[in-house]
Amino acid sequence: MDRLQTALDFIGDIAAEVDVNQMLARLSRIAGGFGFDSFLLTGVPDPGRRIDGYIMLSGWSEAWLDRYVSQDYVQVDPIARRLQSVADPFVWSEVMRGLKPDPMGRRVMDEAASIGMRDGLCVPLYDRVRGRSVLSLAARTVDLSPADRAVLHLVGMYAQSRIRTLLDPAPHVDEHPRLSPRERECLQWTAAGKTSWEISAILGLSQSTTDGYIASATRKLGAVNRTQAVAEGIRRGLID
Repeated sequence: MDRLQTALDFIGDIAAEVDVNQMLARLSRIAGGFGFDSFLLTGVPDPGRRIDGYIMLSGWSEAWLDRYVSQDYVQVDPIARRLQSVADPFVWSEVMRGLKPDPMGRRVMDEAASIGMRDGLCVPLYDRVRGRSVLSLAARTVDLSPADRAVLHLVGMYAQSRIRTLLDPAPHVDEHPRLSPRERECLQWTAAGKTSWEISAILGLSQSTTDGYIASATRKLGAVNRTQAVAEGIRRGLID
């Protein structure tokens, strides 16, 4: 089974998950399938704030989590600092090649490396109500294709959404939204990898009108972007 199908199965499975420990186990399995040994799903605190109250799901070793929190490493961690200014997934080593961390920042990275967390992938996430968060996955080495990163981005979005619902239930989202024929059509072409410009040419619409249909479908599906809207449309059987 390919990794995209595995991710879609994960999304379907967690939709009805009510147990935080089972969420931890499910996310650990899918992370392992991409070669990662541990992970942390957490909110991103503003500079100066501790991370304690932001952690949603920890697949880190208990000893490392305790040390990271007790030493307030989030203030000096160069990867955590990077999360303040990026929106796309990034590999730790790619970022570190362009940085010269201070001694404390280097200490955090060296300590993480000493327990096998030599490299990793950060998947920045965003919740319209609760702000920024991240799925941070760690391993000795990272070897991912662009498609792998996209799949893990999708996994992160759904894991964040579900665990937030379990920890802090949000208002009910309509599981049976009604998309107009044009909304469905535009979303279907988006799923096929077409840009707004290409969809507008195919359907004989203006690009702004096409963007409007996609944005409307995204809102109805309770999604935060097109990628999540496509996944929601597939999960609910609204598009193929």
